[in-house]
Parts: sequence; structure tokens; C-alpha cells
Amino acid sequence: MDYLDELRSAEKYLAEAEREFLDGNDGATKALLVRLSLGPFSADAKIAQELSQSLDESKYIKWDSWERKYKFAVSSWKDAGYPSIDATTLHASNPDWYSKRVGTTSFVKDLLVHRTIVAPTVDGERTGQPTPLGQPSNTWLLEFVILSSLRFSFKQHWEQLVHDIVMRRSVTDLRLVAKRLGLTNQEILAIARKIRDLDDRVIEFDVDDPGNNLTYHCKKPNTDIVPLVDIAE
Repeated sequence: MDYLDELRSAEKYLAEAEREFLDGNDGATKALLVRLSLGPFSADAKIAQELSQSLDESKYIKWDSWERKYKFAVSSWKDAGYPSIDATTLHASNPDWYSKRVGTTSFVKDLLVHRTIVAPTVDGERTGQPTPLGQPSNTWLLEFVILSSLRFSFKQHWEQLVHDIVMRRSVTDLRLVAKRLGLTNQEILAIARKIRDLDDRVIEFDVDDPGNNLTYHCKKPNTDIVPLVDIAE
């Protein structure tokens, strides 16, 4: 199995764990972490596990400023695997290319609807002491953090694949990158714009020279880069 197949399989296992999580099954991430620990994403699994062990519940649930209910602080999910969601409208805030591709916006909406939130305190009272690291009152947060961490890791792996391909050439046809990776042209464009060095150019349409359409122009290519997945020369 090549790297792309491994990555897609890992994402499939992650999607299955997300569905189990939403169904309320405890331990949805246990089998997932075991599966990933034996392959190329073992480091990602380890990071996800460590994040759950050091989880600070107060970063996810704002409890000291709410009189009647506790708010899941979805707005604080910057650089996480899931998009921010307005807790009232359930609308995603600027979902990125990855969220649109794998449907994580729907996952977060379902999470907000189906998961009960309790006060993140030792005694369950609003005035109580905050729970210690890694021991949340909302125990489902442990699995959520693992799922979020893995989604973020997989998104970074896709972006790294594009980065390594375009950074080793002066000019790259992004259509070839999209075809090789099995992504759409628009997804590759979104990634290219995100990982672009300041001196580089990402061209979607060139009215003066259509031959430049959908190309990445790298000012300082590094031929020493060896991509895990590459396009044909």
C-alpha cells in the first residue's frame, strides 16, 4: 500500500470513529489509535493521545460567565481539525478546503446537537474548582481532542505533499498535482495559496498567457526535496 492509500485508509478509519463518537459509543478512539500506532501515522496517534492526557477542559467549555447553561467554546478551535461553529446559528466560520472535502462541518454541528455539556468543575457546581488536566467532567472531550488532533494532522499531511511537489520546481502545473493526489483543482489551489512562500506566485487564470493557468511559480526551488508522492517530470 502506497502513502496515498495509507492516508486515505487512515481518514476512513477516523471517519468511522467520528460516527461512533456521535452515536455515543464510549471508547470510539481506542481502536483507532491502535490501528494508527502500527503504521506511518504512529507519531500523529501519539500526539493525539498526549493531548487528551493534558486536556485543559476550561479551554473548551466556558462556565464562569454563564448563568443558565455552559457554552462549548467552539470559537477557540483555531488550528484544530474542525472548523469553528457559531453555537446559535450552527454555521461554520470560514471552513477551509479540508473541512469542505471531508465534511467536518457536519460533524461539529451534530456534536453540538447531541452532546450534553456539564460544568467543568470537580463537584459539578458552577462555583466549584476546575477539573484537573486530563480529567474532564465532560469525558467525551478526551475523545473529541483525539479526533480533532488527528484531523489536523491529516490535513497537514495533504498540505505537506503539495508543498514538497511545488517547492522543488520553478514552475508546477497544479492540474498534474491534483490528478496525482486525487484532489480537485480548487482544493489544490486552496492548499497552494496557504503554503505559498511570500516570493512565490499561484496563478489561477492568466489573461495574457493561458499557458500559466493553474500553475505554481517558485522563486527559489529546492531540488533536494524528495516528495513522498511526486508528479512525473
